[in-house]
Amino acid sequence: MPDLPPPPPPVAPASQSQPVPSAAKIDSDEVENAPKAGSEAAFDTRVIAAIIDCFVFLGIHLVIDILLPSTLGLLVAIAYLLTRDALPFLEGQSLGKRLMKIRAVDLTGGRLTGNWQASIVRNIPLAIPFFGLVEAYILYQKKEKGEPLLRLGDEWGKTKVVVSSHPSGI
Repeated sequence: MPDLPPPPPPVAPASQSQPVPSAAKIDSDEVENAPKAGSEAAFDTRVIAAIIDCFVFLGIHLVIDILLPSTLGLLVAIAYLLTRDALPFLEGQSLGKRLMKIRAVDLTGGRLTGNWQASIVRNIPLAIPFFGLVEAYILYQKKEKGEPLLRLGDEWGKTKVVVSSHPSGI
């Protein structure tokens, strides 16, 4: 008779098995280091939100240009860029900010929903080609110096960007 491999070790009954660690458990350090609602949004988070909004801008531009070849796509994309923080159907957040769970607010912490003037004033610098890079550089320098992260558009529009108070970013 051929040699057979040894039998597998016995399996412990479910009542005696070791508890399986839950991936959903939250480390207490993570909770302590989580950004607090209303606190200043981090530089990296703001940059990622801005990149997302650039893709939204390009998407709007391209889709409308494909459907209606004209300058309408560019005009609608610029309108989104300027008013994105005041749009009622987005509850005062751009798509990038919503995904990153941050929002632009006035200096008292009030939402910009429907506040067209503040949204347009704070976003006009971004409608100027390559000026967004200047704004990013200014934010980076302020981050390095430990100063509040207010870009020129925030200073002009009397706004700031904070962590959203709702867990879904809304």
